[in-house]
Amino acid sequence: MKKLVIAAVILLNIFLTSCSVEETSHTDKTSSTETVYVEYTILDYEIAELINAHRISIGLNALNIINHASLEAITHNQYMINEGVLSHDNFHARSENLHAAVRATKVAENVGYGYSSAASIVNAWLASEGHRQTIENPAFTDFGISSKKDEEGRDYVTNIFVKR
Repeated sequence: MKKLVIAAVILLNIFLTSCSVEETSHTDKTSSTETVYVEYTILDYEIAELINAHRISIGLNALNIINHASLEAITHNQYMINEGVLSHDNFHARSENLHAAVRATKVAENVGYGYSSAASIVNAWLASEGHRQTIENPAFTDFGISSKKDEEGRDYVTNIFVKR
């Protein structure tokens, strides 16, 4: 009985502290030639490496990190920290920005909060059907990643997937 309660709490935590959303764009805009510079954290690189290792292990291509998508992720993390909640608010705007900047034809994102390591958040995403489908989608070619700590030291993470 105790194991069942613990498993239920873990599953509830996964569903309450991470989520995924996807959007496909059919508009025809020109892409930007603007150069974007992004500073990545160690946690960002670790998450990217774990996602790519998982994709390769199931026969998919590794994804390239693109700064435009990471910039959108950085902005969204700051928004979530300011609001104090995990969300996909303004996802449509992020998707449209990426269509304009890098000619993205499909965009999806996974977000998470409060995980203590790259392995813990990636494992939580892989344990969730919707998140795993996003990570394992063979159409995606690139991604952006950002992790940012709030004032209490808890990490907010946004991982944006792009097909171009």
